Amino acid sequence: MNNTDKALIWFDSFDFISYNKKARIIEIFKNPCEICVKSKLIEKKSLLLKILKEEEFLTLVKEANEESVNKVLNSLENLKINAITKFSQEYPETLLNIDSPPFVIYYKGDISLMNSNCFSVVGSRTITNYGKVVTEKFVKGLVEVGFTIVSGLASGVDTVAHRTTLQNNGKTIAVLAGGLDEIYPVTNTMLAQEIVQSGGLLISETRPKKKAEAFMFPIRNRIIAGLSRAVIVTEARENSGSIHTKNYAIDYGRDVFAVPGSIFDASSYGTNKMIVDNEAKAVVSVDDILEEYSIRRFAVKPAKSNFTAEETIIIELLREKERSFQELVETSGLEVKKLNTLLTLLSIRGIIKKLAGNVYYLN
Repeated sequence: MNNTDKALIWFDSFDFISYNKKARIIEIFKNPCEICVKSKLIEKKSLLLKILKEEEFLTLVKEANEESVNKVLNSLENLKINAITKFSQEYPETLLNIDSPPFVIYYKGDISLMNSNCFSVVGSRTITNYGKVVTEKFVKGLVEVGFTIVSGLASGVDTVAHRTTLQNNGKTIAVLAGGLDEIYPVTNTMLAQEIVQSGGLLISETRPKKKAEAFMFPIRNRIIAGLSRAVIVTEARENSGSIHTKNYAIDYGRDVFAVPGSIFDASSYGTNKMIVDNEAKAVVSVDDILEEYSIRRFAVKPAKSNFTAEETIIIELLREKERSFQELVETSGLEVKKLNTLLTLLSIRGIIKKLAGNVYYLN
């Protein structure tokens, strides 16, 4: 970490200075590392007082010393949190051209993932069975061809996106709204740890010790959109936060995809509206996305000989759509006990998956 990085990380610790004010102050100095030098601050006093109040300027001058800088850096070290700045070599070029690129990015995990081939997967926090299946299928396909999955660690679609990536040995980036030591929701604390342990990445522009507030989430979404080559919204209600991500993606010239759903289901209103308004391209399989980028997927499908005649009946029924246990009883012609056994074996082999409500689908 060089002196410029140290200075900006220290400067970022002052909450009373807004983003816009920080941007204007940084421009005043030819060398950003001068921000934490007392004599340089005093030298620029007249210019700084056009941005800061007198008491704010005096606080900055008072804290401009090596002890104060080290205190901030040591705090990060104690929390095992790292940081890069806008001037760091590792800072991703994709973020340099977005609205208000973060001055500092706090992180845990593999920072090189920010410069990998990223694809954002977002959607509603209140996910349905349909949304879960759709998200799993698209994420699995994107991981198979090497995309790094980016999402926001929120409940619903975000959680499914991260977990599915880990289950398929992929890499994922979680962009948090609050500090990295204040995981939200708390129920995803373990998931956050698993992401880092699996070689993934947690990032936030919010410094540690700060909990996420409502206004931070829409702002955070610009980073999710900015990092990625494209964004897919797998399920979204009318006022879903993913609408913000979609808007940022459009502004940044990123591709936007959306999965359509029933016009009678409020859970798909947001995605359907994006498609109708020509703000997103409708996709019904991951191959629709891969064709956009001329990417070929070589999926290895088990030969039919790997399945018994009875297993094949179940697989073909689920290939059409997800079905409840009762539907399978009625359409397969198999006895309940036999069907139960076959479903269990196919689940263990990873061929099918079971959802809430005793509903099954082809993995």
